[in-house]
Order: sequence, then C-alpha cells, then structure tokens
Amino acid sequence: MGRTTGQWRCRICSFDRWHIVTVKRKSGALYTTSFYACSGCSVMFLNPEQFNALGHAAPNIEMPTVISLSARRK
Repeated sequence: MGRTTGQWRCRICSFDRWHIVTVKRKSGALYTTSFYACSGCSVMFLNPEQFNALGHAAPNIEMPTVISLSARRK
C-alpha cells in the first residue's frame, strides 16, 4: 500500500499517497526501481519531496521543446 504522510500531495491529482515502483522481470523476480509513483494517478517521479504540492522544494520539471510543424498543403 502507499505511504501516507499528512504532508504530501500529488502535484497532478492531489492524492495523498505514493509508492515505490517495482517491476517483475521475465524470470519472475521483482526489481525495485529508483522511481516513485502517485497511488492515485500513477504519475512517476524520482523525488517525493520535489513532487509534493504542499512542499516548497523546486519541482525540477523541464518544459519540453516546442516543435513547429510546417503547414500541410491541400
């Protein structure tokens, strides 16, 4: 089950729990990744403190590059 702290909220959905992401390998063994995920919306992040909507830490989110597409000819 997710970790509940009275002082964490997801920046996306405002849910109050997160969990450590584990994946199952082909062999069936579980592998613990370095990712965390919101237990509400499943968004993944590397640092719960930086992804805390209630916190003051910088979210460290980069805006994606905007690519202009040429107009299609009819």
